Amino acid sequence: MRRWIATVTTTAAVAVAAATTAPAMIAPAHAQAAPKGPVTAPKREQARALPKGTVAALKRRQERASAKQAVAALKRQFVAGRGVKVTETITSRQTGSGGAFTSRLRATGAYMFGASGTVASDFTYPDFGMRAITTRNASYTSGGFFEGMLPPGKTWLRWPGPESLSSSVVNALEPATLKGLLATTEKKRRGGKIDGVSTTLRTGSITVRQLYAASPSLRRLLGEKPQGATGDLVIDWKLWQDGKQRTRKLVSSYTESTQGLQGSWRTKVTSTSLFRAWGTKITIKAPAAASVLDIEDWQPEEPLPVMPDLRPPLPGRDR
Repeated sequence: MRRWIATVTTTAAVAVAAATTAPAMIAPAHAQAAPKGPVTAPKREQARALPKGTVAALKRRQERASAKQAVAALKRQFVAGRGVKVTETITSRQTGSGGAFTSRLRATGAYMFGASGTVASDFTYPDFGMRAITTRNASYTSGGFFEGMLPPGKTWLRWPGPESLSSSVVNALEPATLKGLLATTEKKRRGGKIDGVSTTLRTGSITVRQLYAASPSLRRLLGEKPQGATGDLVIDWKLWQDGKQRTRKLVSSYTESTQGLQGSWRTKVTSTSLFRAWGTKITIKAPAAASVLDIEDWQPEEPLPVMPDLRPPLPGRDR
């Protein structure tokens, strides 16, 4: 916006100079001198003077520049041994002929960065008494339903390669995802303060198909390209950024309908992530090998209880 305001200001200044200089050549000597500096109209009048198409184009250009700056700001956070602390909540509310049911998954922890992005995460799930450590090669879970069920000396179960390092379907810690998200910005305004820090709030919507094209983590989670109604499904989002364009809060939600043997359901999934302590020192390591048991080698003596699904809900998964 600064660029187009500067252009309009310069144009207005030239026009005023042309209008005031010519009369001055024949004005009486006692005539009042023209004020120094450019004479500009109020910003609203300047904007009205421009064609609507030009204003829209300038706004799009401004948003692209802002998105580029936000992506650059995120990449500057990618320093080995540094990271960000996060609190995440995912709420799923199902409504249908059978009534209404709400489930909530809460997690607190941190993401650790490397030179190219997120390399590990460590989260605690207080509702289940569980802890999960995820690296690029594997995931580890401890406590909760596994407490007392593992062989002596084993306190961690290791699962093969992680599907994603993010608990949300919209991974704002991926530069490509952040860029794709901001490209769909519809509104921007002041966002108030989060943890005492002033923010800017951007809102918009993106289809699952668009997000799939932008997000490496969603491509890994979904596997194949979303088709039909799943691809057209709209994800509404709100993103709060501080003065350094670091994400402070992200809320995303989508609603989809499913048809089962017992009737139809509508499910609304809302993910809320709060980010704090950007750049703090974070150390996340895989558990000691002696305390780890591979899931393939586990032969429990008792039937397994129903375990919570710690994976992020995915659009189209239950279709």
